[in-house]
Parts: sequence; C-alpha cells; structure tokens
Amino acid sequence: MRIPVERLLDGLVETLRDTVLPEVSSSYARGQAYAIADVLQNLRDRVQWKSDLAEAERTSLEEVLPRAAAALGDGPGAPMAERIRSALATDAPTRDQELAAVFLETLAALDELPEEVAAAGRAVLGGHLAAHAVREVLPLKPSLLREISEG
Repeated sequence: MRIPVERLLDGLVETLRDTVLPEVSSSYARGQAYAIADVLQNLRDRVQWKSDLAEAERTSLEEVLPRAAAALGDGPGAPMAERIRSALATDAPTRDQELAAVFLETLAALDELPEEVAAAGRAVLGGHLAAHAVREVLPLKPSLLREISEG
C-alpha cells in the first residue's frame, strides 16, 4: 500500500513544526528546521511517483491477471475470471487503478473458492506480489536510524 507523497510530506512538516521545533533551543538550528519545513511544503505539490515504477506495476498486472483468470477456470471461479477479463479490456483513464482493484478483489475471492481453485489462483498471483514487494523495497535509501538514535 502506498501512502500518497503529499500526505507523507504533510506529516513531515507537521512533525517538524509541532514536535521538533518546540524542543530546539538554538536559533540557528530552529532556522534550519524552518528552512527544511519550507522546502518540504514547496516540494509537496511538485513530487510524483516515478512513472517507471507505475509502468512496471501495470505490466506485471497485465501479465498475471490473464493467467489468474485462466486458473480460476469455468467452474466456481468463473464470475471472478469474467471480472478480470472485463478489467483487462477497459481503456478507461483509470485502467491502472481498475487493474489494481481487480487484483485485490481476486485475492479476496480466493477465500470463497474450493481449495484446488484457490491454490492455483494464489500460485499465479504470488508472483506479482513478490515482484511488487521488490519494487517497493528497491528505492528505499539506507536507514539513518543509528544516527537518529545517537542524536
């Protein structure tokens, strides 16, 4: 799950303003903290998720969802398979969101299907989940927790 960048930046500014700044006694350090808050506020409406990450997510869903529909078959999983095919066929501007939503719906629907059908569906969808986790973790920078804890 991605938290909107705007919300992350708003939270940083709020923490600086309401928690950090009241504890800073040096006027120089306070000025630096205010400068950081100012940059974050101005950055808020200019930052977007990198398009290559969105493209990789879309490509992965476009590859896995047809296989999931096939795995669901013509039996009890047929309604979900049809829902997947319908989402894949759309050309709406919200197609990426539609594919993500149908992926989550499919995961939830597997709990209601016979185990042999659900197992096949989970095996197919698991590949996307693994790739998604890697895409989420790779851009992370090394943690500064040690420096933070040392003050």
